[in-house]
Amino acid sequence: MTAYPHLFSPLTLGRVTLRNRLMVPALTTNFAEPDGSVGDALIGYLVERACGGFGVIVTENIGVHPSGRVMPRMVMADRDDYLPGLARLADRVRQAGAILIGQISHAGRQTRSRTTGLPLVAPSPIPCPLNREMPRELTLAEIGELEKSFIDTACRLAAAGFDGIEIHGAHGYLVGGFLSPYSNIRRDAYGGGLDNRLRFLRTIIRGIRSKLGHDFPLLVRISAEEFVDGGLDLAQSVEIASRLEAEGIHALSVSVGVYGSFNKVSMITGEPEGQWLELAGQIKARTRLPIVGVGRIKRAAVAEAAIAAGRIDIAAFGRASIADPDIPRKIRRGREEDIHWCLGCNMCLGRSARPQTICPMNPLVGREDGLLRAGRAPASRKVLVDGSCLAALSAAWAAAVRGHRVTVVETDSDRGGMQALRARVPGQEEHAEVLSAARRRAVRAEVRFVSRTEASTGEDAIWRVRRFEPIDRRRLDARRGAMSSYDLLASGVPLPLAKRVTVLGDDLASAEAALVAAARGARVTLVTSSGAIATDAHPGYREVSRRRLRQLGAEIITGADVMPENGGLVVVGHDPSLSYDSPESWSFPTGEATAYLSDAYEPGAFTRGVYEAVDLAISFDCKVRP
Repeated sequence: MTAYPHLFSPLTLGRVTLRNRLMVPALTTNFAEPDGSVGDALIGYLVERACGGFGVIVTENIGVHPSGRVMPRMVMADRDDYLPGLARLADRVRQAGAILIGQISHAGRQTRSRTTGLPLVAPSPIPCPLNREMPRELTLAEIGELEKSFIDTACRLAAAGFDGIEIHGAHGYLVGGFLSPYSNIRRDAYGGGLDNRLRFLRTIIRGIRSKLGHDFPLLVRISAEEFVDGGLDLAQSVEIASRLEAEGIHALSVSVGVYGSFNKVSMITGEPEGQWLELAGQIKARTRLPIVGVGRIKRAAVAEAAIAAGRIDIAAFGRASIADPDIPRKIRRGREEDIHWCLGCNMCLGRSARPQTICPMNPLVGREDGLLRAGRAPASRKVLVDGSCLAALSAAWAAAVRGHRVTVVETDSDRGGMQALRARVPGQEEHAEVLSAARRRAVRAEVRFVSRTEASTGEDAIWRVRRFEPIDRRRLDARRGAMSSYDLLASGVPLPLAKRVTVLGDDLASAEAALVAAARGARVTLVTSSGAIATDAHPGYREVSRRRLRQLGAEIITGADVMPENGGLVVVGHDPSLSYDSPESWSFPTGEATAYLSDAYEPGAFTRGVYEAVDLAISFDCKVRP
């Protein structure tokens, strides 16, 4: 692989050799069975990525004790009766050519007692700032029991055929909770100085090595920077890495953050790719440990450069591997343009539509063994899709794969739908890349694209696009010359330098309309009736939008229901009384339709539209319309 020689070179960890340096890191999926066992959904999901060419697969966090469950459908390995499913997973991943690492974890204080069914436990009685439930401080005897639980779980995974173990010491969970003075204020042998705070992890490492041998691959994941007052910083993490190297671990996975700084962990659209690789490089420069780098890695060029520069040894393609499990195979075949790029929308983390992992670019995630692979439709029908938003492109692709003859009708004005509007927002240009990938996927499935004047007749199904536009129509109609936030985003209205623009709305579209106006040189005031901006979106978008607006000199007024009388252009956004299910929220196209596809601006809403569209295409009953 001459284009990326470092990325596609082998690497030995203990007794195993990775076929390349591309990793699927631990990513929560909720694909475990309700009892915590491994079933077909999780196996299908991980095997798909092994078949796609990733050299090493790390499972999501596997529970070592019931008190450490972090979600209801968490993979558990605290009892021998979980072994059959774990063994089937290990066997299937091995057959697909990847190395399987099991991440073992206990949530500590960063969970809820209603999830565990037990009181929360932690190094110290300090509540998680997000969950806000007081944990009980572990006794020395309980600490010993949990150390044994980690060791026993590692042995259980090895017996099931796993190739290695990763101890989750990052993100503020129990092991990380012991490591950090932010969450560990004990005054005994497990608290105080670094040696004492390392005792829990060191005991687990030594126990695993004594049971499984020194060549059994053992990794540890840490947060190099916790980004909270009193938390771990790079200097402390370098010292932790040095001491872990002395313990004989085989690699260190370097992440960042805890629940109190969650937006640092879950970066969003527009944030830099490979943002935390410099921190990983600082640790690598001070140890001889192989280093796994994380942080919005989705392009081979970013990973290759980091490995070539000696900052990391393995690149973790996290959310990117959800969006496209075939990234390594496409790279090797010189088909990078066919990759379905991760958008960074964080639907896979927020799960606003479904409890399981979801992805607007890959609506088949977690159901890899069924649906489109079930076979072609019993009869091929003609389908016309009127519009080319992401939901429309996804429906067209799915229907064509099922064997239908699909035509997409579009005009220059509606090309790409509301995701094309977002592509015009500073920092959100990735939406254009996502639309292009979805369009190429449809073309490869033999979907035809025509203009409205070229559209034929006689279709068996007509699917038209409706738009989710929950605008405050009362305010809009009351202001002469006012425009909606969507109209501003779509129009490219020229704004003379220093023109005053007031935007009223608490949703993402309002915040980004204000951002577009400010970037064009207007003096912008964003007014929301709630206490925040972009309230319908992932918290990361709120933080980034606020920061960018302030950089452009925009004023933000929250908790105000009255728009200030300062003249200029008035832009009206969200009506808080309208929801996705409100009929008044939707703008419908003209013309006959056998079904509607849903386009929306905010990622949670447009992801829901994608899933509804694909489900429609898959379940299309092939009956000729009356």
